Amino acid sequence: MYIFNAVNSFHISEPRGTYIYDIVPVAAGIATISSDDSFRLLDPQFLNGPPKNSVQKIHTDVTCLKALATTTGDSELICTAGRDGRVCIIDPRSGGQVGEARTGKLQSLFIFAQDTSRGRHHLLIL
Repeated sequence: MYIFNAVNSFHISEPRGTYIYDIVPVAAGIATISSDDSFRLLDPQFLNGPPKNSVQKIHTDVTCLKALATTTGDSELICTAGRDGRVCIIDPRSGGQVGEARTGKLQSLFIFAQDTSRGRHHLLIL
């Protein structure tokens, strides 16, 4: 049996009762989506500090978080999806949205990402 010791932690204080849905490691830190429909990029060395970047209300009912790797293998872009029928592409270093796809319908979306050998990314949006 392994024994682990907690050395650091992150807590969302506002809004009260918010919890994290998904965590994805990326080159720039730790990407998360949470029940307050926010995207946050955390610094793994300073989890108890503020997020490096965050986007409030990234979606109406955020459902999915995926990382897209570059040809060098570093995760550089983040995709999020929500029940609002949108997929947002975020640069985690700046926290800025660099792309968006819309279905035109209010529906739950899930993303499957695949890298190809030529550095192109394919997104399957369900």
